[in-house]
Amino acid sequence: MQYTVPHYWKEFQCTGSACPDTCCAGWQIQIDPASLKRYRREEGPLGARLHNEIDWKEGCFRQYRGRCAFLNDENLCDLYLEGGGKRAFCRTCRTYPRHIEEFEGLREMSLSLSCPEAARLILEREEPVRFLHGEDDRSETYPDFDFFLFTKLMDTRSLAFRILQDRSRPLRLRLAVILALAHDLQNRIRQNRLYEADDLLKHCSSPKIWEETARKLDRLSEDTKAFPMQKAQTLHYLFEILKQMEVLRPDWREYRQKAEKVLAQASPVTLEQDAAFRSVFTDIKEEQLMIYFLFTYFAGAVYDGDAWGKMKFSFAAVVLIRELFRAEWLQNPEAATAEALQRTAWRFARELEHSDPNKELLERALKKEPLCSLRSLFTLLP
Repeated sequence: MQYTVPHYWKEFQCTGSACPDTCCAGWQIQIDPASLKRYRREEGPLGARLHNEIDWKEGCFRQYRGRCAFLNDENLCDLYLEGGGKRAFCRTCRTYPRHIEEFEGLREMSLSLSCPEAARLILEREEPVRFLHGEDDRSETYPDFDFFLFTKLMDTRSLAFRILQDRSRPLRLRLAVILALAHDLQNRIRQNRLYEADDLLKHCSSPKIWEETARKLDRLSEDTKAFPMQKAQTLHYLFEILKQMEVLRPDWREYRQKAEKVLAQASPVTLEQDAAFRSVFTDIKEEQLMIYFLFTYFAGAVYDGDAWGKMKFSFAAVVLIRELFRAEWLQNPEAATAEALQRTAWRFARELEHSDPNKELLERALKKEPLCSLRSLFTLLP
């Protein structure tokens, strides 16, 4: 079995009671079958408490006012304190915020952006993310796993990472190239011409790709009437998708509504204002977010063949974080700090990444909507 992790993987340490938004509140904590069996066998005072504080039918810890029954007033876990440390945890509590994507012979592990400390590690990082690889002697097989498609997806993602991290080029151009790369790869998947993927990768690796893409963007932005209208319509559509998502945190709906109102009422941003905003929401932070989402989700296209959908999902998530934070900046530029950006990122990620229906909704809504075409997404580039 092979393993891949971002190079900051081992830097994570839970901040415990100092966490600004504990992961032990706000959602159900599901308990894996093995832990449920272990908890049933527990004796003594802790065993009695486990018996009372587990919803055995649903297989989760009970909650009181949205907080796990074992979360004490100091925001520490009584199960950890009374049960002998991490060994008392169920799989969910032991693993989070570590996220694992599974493929035949490979596990890719990331830190979830929804965790405040993980968000800090991701967004404070100035150097390009590197990925570390390991291996052990375990093996497994997946029936009907398409290794040829998986190989091309991984090759495409590796090239996308290299392009994204080429800081000698404007971020706008880098993002445009990888969007077009995934779009063109999808055409080859759909037309059963995946054997042409290597030619596409070679073309997108060549120096001339930068000039070609810059010309496309210039032609698009030259239409001074259609460009801002299409941009506004596409961004509005993304916020419409947000409205349809299930709400996981009670303050999320009000937060989203306020952000949308602020953005709708804002005057056109001047170059000076945009420069001030980009001094906080920097190109590097946007790059790191895009790397995070692509690493977490793009290779999953091996299961549904939708590489373009995974790229659009990743880009839309970054754009929504950017615009939610822009709304905060418009309301109070002095309060829109790097720490505030981290908070925006993990608040958004908690609503999106901790709900399979929300993830499916976003990907489905982006799939065939004309406002989410390659041309339309180009209007949302920084």
